[in-house]
Amino acid sequence: MLTEAPLRVRTGVGLALRIRARGGRTEAFVDGSPVVDVTDTHHTRGRIGLNVFGGRAAYQDTLVTAL
Repeated sequence: MLTEAPLRVRTGVGLALRIRARGGRTEAFVDGSPVVDVTDTHHTRGRIGLNVFGGRAAYQDTLVTAL
């Protein structure tokens, strides 16, 4: 775990999540607003995965693009 960002999510309400990873920097945006900006100098390469901790979620229209 690199960081946490408190976010109130209501049941039945969809949110747009965008994650941008470049080198060791990871940024996350919810509905266009930045919620995470963290740098990890140890893990600068890897794979992409989606997960939910302690709850349930559905992913729709998932897209991965190379930068």
